[in-house]
Amino acid sequence: MSSFDSDHGVIILEPSQWEVLQRMIIGPVAERVTYAEGAPAGLEDLGVIDRYGLTAPAREILGGLMIADARYSLRRLDPNDSMPVRDITIWLAAPRCTVERYDADGVHLYACDDVDVPHIALANDHLYPRPMVHDGPESVYDTLAAAARLADVDAAVRIMRSIGRSGPAASDFVHDAKADRWTMVMRLRQDRDRDGFTATGELLTLGVSNMTYVLEEDDGPVVDPNGPSSHIPIRPVMGTEIWATICPWLWSTP
Repeated sequence: MSSFDSDHGVIILEPSQWEVLQRMIIGPVAERVTYAEGAPAGLEDLGVIDRYGLTAPAREILGGLMIADARYSLRRLDPNDSMPVRDITIWLAAPRCTVERYDADGVHLYACDDVDVPHIALANDHLYPRPMVHDGPESVYDTLAAAARLADVDAAVRIMRSIGRSGPAASDFVHDAKADRWTMVMRLRQDRDRDGFTATGELLTLGVSNMTYVLEEDDGPVVDPNGPSSHIPIRPVMGTEIWATICPWLWSTP
C-alpha cells in the first residue's frame, strides 16, 4: 500500500502512481501531466502533490530527481533472495540525490547526500570478498545476459543450470550453477541529453561463491533470453577492478 512518511522522508508508491508522478515532474514542461491526472491517482491524498504541484515535504525528497543530469541504475538477480530481482536507480545531483528502489510493497523514494551514493550502490551490489578461485568456463550463453537485462530470473536459472550440466563435476562454479548459488548485477550510467537519458557506461557481472566474472557482450546483444543462443566470453575479475570502473559513474559529474 502506498504511503508518505514525511517525518522520515520516505514515499512508497504503487508502480502506476510512480509513473504518473514522473510524468508530472520530469520531461519537457509542455508534455507534463497536470494535477487533474495526479489527484485521481491518489497522490494528493498521500500529501505528495497539491493544486500547485509537489508539496514542500515531497520536494525535499524529489528535488534531486528534478534537477538530475545523470542517473545510476543497478539491477540484481539472486534466485535465493526473497525478492529475486531488485532494482534501484539513483538520480544524481549535488548536494542531494533521489533514490528510487523497487521493493515488494512498492516503489520507495527517499533522498540522500551525494557523498552517500557510493555506500548505497555498494550495499546493493555483490562485491563482497571471495576466495577468487577461477574454475568456471571461458564463456556462457549470451541469452544469460539477455535474461539479466529483462529481469527474467526464471530464464537465468534455467540457463545457469544448463551451463552447470555441461561443466566438470569437480568445479565449484558448476556446483553453484546447479544449486542456484549465484547473483548477477547489471549496472548502468546514463547522462541527460536533449533526447532524454543516454547510456554512457554499462557493466554486467556474474558472481559465484569463489569468483566474479564480467560478461563481455558484443555490439549486437541478443534480446530474447528464450531464443537461439551463442557463446560470449566471461572474464574473471577482482571486485576492486569493478569498483574502480563504476566509482566515476556515481557522481553527477563523472
